[in-house]
Amino acid sequence: HITVDSIDELKGLPQDYIDGLSKNAEGQWLITTDYPSIFPFLRYAHNDKNRLAIYKQFLDRGYPDNEALLKQIISKRDQLAKHLGYDTYAEYVTEVAMIATPSNASTFIDRIATLAKPRSDRDYKQLLAQLQTIDPQAEKVGNWQKAFLEEQVKKEQYQYDAKAIREYFAYDDVKQGIFELAGQLFDVEIIPWQTSTWHPAVSTHELRKKTGETLGYFYLDMHPRDGKYKHAAHFGIKTGVLDKQLPVSALICNFPGEDQQLDSTGHRLNRGLMEHNQVETFLHEFGHLMHSLIGGHQEWSGLSGIATERDFVEAPSQLLEEWVWNYDTLKTFAVNANGETIPKAMVDKMLRARGFGKGTHIRNQMFYAALSLDYYSSSPETLDLNETLIRLQQAYSPFDYINDTHFYANFGHLYGYSARYYTYMWSLVIAADLFSEFERDGLLNSDVAARYRDKVLAPGGSKDAADLVADFLGRPFNYDAFIEQLNAE
Repeated sequence: HITVDSIDELKGLPQDYIDGLSKNAEGQWLITTDYPSIFPFLRYAHNDKNRLAIYKQFLDRGYPDNEALLKQIISKRDQLAKHLGYDTYAEYVTEVAMIATPSNASTFIDRIATLAKPRSDRDYKQLLAQLQTIDPQAEKVGNWQKAFLEEQVKKEQYQYDAKAIREYFAYDDVKQGIFELAGQLFDVEIIPWQTSTWHPAVSTHELRKKTGETLGYFYLDMHPRDGKYKHAAHFGIKTGVLDKQLPVSALICNFPGEDQQLDSTGHRLNRGLMEHNQVETFLHEFGHLMHSLIGGHQEWSGLSGIATERDFVEAPSQLLEEWVWNYDTLKTFAVNANGETIPKAMVDKMLRARGFGKGTHIRNQMFYAALSLDYYSSSPETLDLNETLIRLQQAYSPFDYINDTHFYANFGHLYGYSARYYTYMWSLVIAADLFSEFERDGLLNSDVAARYRDKVLAPGGSKDAADLVADFLGRPFNYDAFIEQLNAE
């Protein structure tokens, strides 16, 4: 964490955020690397020095302890692959993926990076121009400045104010809105589930068809606390087996909204206001949950739930993200403290600003993808984690390496996804194509939604992912919709 002495150093931050900050014994404000603390700070705080200080700590989480562990994991996985007759672990894990080989993955990464470069260069130029209004001598934009400068550009050039839009995203309302959206899209309902939990803040729910048939159960553990997982993820707890066992899952996230204190009128003192991108993350993880529970009814447990090829698993989640950009969806739950619904004009501005930063984001993602592929394609004996990171960041990311930081020590996907971080963008290409069907016929079109549920989600892993997608689209997927989204103004 970093400490902040004066209110001047909190300039730019939303008042509810400042009110929610903890203080130490000396009365200094504490900014931590927990998501609800650091992300708004990086986005809104005017103080560049403090943003850099907390961002460096953020990049160094888990260092040095995790460095030795990561090397050990890479080495053990390399040994496993060689015992099984593969040259590298990357070769072993891509063989059963849609992409099939590390060479195809590398080609894909470079193709996407190349497609995104013109847009990325344009984004970067705008960010630098914005930085030069604050610091005329500036020649480069740092990663710790990206969110803040993006916010300023969106405000000035697109009249979009993310701080103002937060007022419409109180955690409880968002949760209820997502429950209702899932109900409408997938013809299901979510009701309370009476069971014990590992913490009082965890809520428990049953997912069932509108006919009353139970599809599965889930836990929501959505707010930060000491010692808890820091990211946002879906975890399967029990795999469903047809006629034998119902699936059970959990979402573990770190959103605002943990403070349950009420005022004298029975209203929450702290509404737990979320950033729009946190609402998007909630819906993304909920997409995994729906896939897991709706697809969790196969005859064999190995094919049940999210049991498709690993590089397809993000597509259903990324598809669902599109609904948080849709006014008809948002107006059902996005209300401010006075009960006023989010104005359409505000959502229109948000949509206009959406494309800005997409190019730099994709280039950054391709840096992560190249890093994960390289770590598991290299000889562990000669692999230098930091040298590789610096080299690939230079090749793919628009932003320079920050000296003496060790991002790989907290890049959890290097463990879970190993060589396959490219999955996120591969899935996004597929998700864009899937979404084109909804876009054509309407986002809440019940026929398209039912077809998607039955053809893509319900089979779990009982068919190849390429076939699931082709069954829904009526053809193999292609890049057209993704390229259109990438270049949309």
